[in-house]
Amino acid sequence: MNSKQTSSFIVSDRWSYLWLAIAAVLMLFANGKWIITPATWLVPVFTIRFMRSQKVGKGYLLVVLTTIVPHLIAWDVQLFSSSLAVIVTSIITTVVWILLMNLSLLVDRLLYPRLQVHSQGAFVTTLIYPLAATALEFIITSVNPAGSWLAIAYTQYGNLPLMQLVSLAGLWGISFLISWFGSVINWVWEQDFDWLAIRHGVGIYATVILVVIFYGGARLVFPEPHAGTVRIASMTAVDLLAEAGTSEEIIQDRYFDWTIREAQAGAKIIVWSEAAGTVEEEAEAALIERGQEVAKQEGIYLAMPIFVNHPDGPPRSIKNKLIIINPAGDIVLEHDKFCATQFQEVRGDAELRSVETPYGTLSGVICCDMDFPSVIRQAGQNGTDILLVPSLEPFSQHGQMHMRMAVFRAVENGISIVRQADNGLSMATDPHGRVLAQVDHFTSSERVMVAQVPTQGVSTLYPVVGDMFGWLSIVGVGVLVGWTVILRRKTTRAESIAPEGQK
Repeated sequence: MNSKQTSSFIVSDRWSYLWLAIAAVLMLFANGKWIITPATWLVPVFTIRFMRSQKVGKGYLLVVLTTIVPHLIAWDVQLFSSSLAVIVTSIITTVVWILLMNLSLLVDRLLYPRLQVHSQGAFVTTLIYPLAATALEFIITSVNPAGSWLAIAYTQYGNLPLMQLVSLAGLWGISFLISWFGSVINWVWEQDFDWLAIRHGVGIYATVILVVIFYGGARLVFPEPHAGTVRIASMTAVDLLAEAGTSEEIIQDRYFDWTIREAQAGAKIIVWSEAAGTVEEEAEAALIERGQEVAKQEGIYLAMPIFVNHPDGPPRSIKNKLIIINPAGDIVLEHDKFCATQFQEVRGDAELRSVETPYGTLSGVICCDMDFPSVIRQAGQNGTDILLVPSLEPFSQHGQMHMRMAVFRAVENGISIVRQADNGLSMATDPHGRVLAQVDHFTSSERVMVAQVPTQGVSTLYPVVGDMFGWLSIVGVGVLVGWTVILRRKTTRAESIAPEGQK
């Protein structure tokens, strides 16, 4: 059969280039703007198969070259920008990302054949690729200034039982399961689908999947009791991109008019979208004072994002912050946006602050702050019940992914999230990731979202153990590399001794 291995550790497969072509097509739908969930699980199946049928360098280079274009298309990268610099930067960034992420295939190609021979095809060898892929993704997202963008777990948005796994292991648990699936299928393939040879390994993987799904299902069916709900209204009263020439006075008047209207309709907490309070530096105090008066007059908690440019400061010296005003008119929380953007150099300290209210413990961050699981984990640690997230999406293709990322933060930390997005998808979710309300900026005639949000969060393990699963994956790769080195030395020693024994 064409699945037998040669002595040079290459899987003989005359269909190998077909598998690479299939992987390239599937990649269009595996991650990006057109996600079809099964495609995400199938891409590793075919890329692993192809790599194991090729020489190391050749296979890695072909995978990289073949997947560049699908990646550019799937992520709607700006290849047709009027700026040559943008085009070149987009291509370089994509190539670097693909070179790094496919290193897991390289690790599998180098380690698997040797361990497979010495272990006589034991199922444990299926752990090489998923450990390498998970460790690599964890490392890249940990050092990436854009946070957890492109993390494979986000592709599983909507599969609520599976999503509950992040409450234990973070994003890395889902990444491992998806990568492990590809490795297991290849192991089954190389065993010629012989049921007697594969039944125990298949049983192990199937059992793990079933345990994960049952755990997630149990969390959804038997949620922890909560104290009640609070009516929260969030709004984008002015499209800051489409109505860029609108005066600050008109913008503020509209936001305060809508705030009063929603407060009188019963909302106890009101959230504006990011940069709604855009003002010149000298007008900042007056805007805040007006917000205090309205909050006191209506008896509400008002989450006001304030965007101030300092004309006398260095370029891009932007103040982009969120303040929360209580019904007494006091500022009870202030948060400076900390994530890096092309519009801002003044950044916050990445510390999440919280405030106790009759409606649970409130906290707040701004837009792409949510891209950093290790930072938002503070919400689970400090007892936050509701996280308020004003947002502005300057690039429309990012809106859906940002919304999905926010839902994962809710499940990780057992908190409710209210995310109001100008030029994006606004969403309110409960602590299990169930969407309570959603508004699409581009299809709504009036961009106001109202939701009854739980006032109490739920307990999760992730805020306690953090990214331990990611670190364990790194350790696991180290163990496998060490095991391979030891086996190789033993083989070399045995081969050097054998001729002497024959003398």
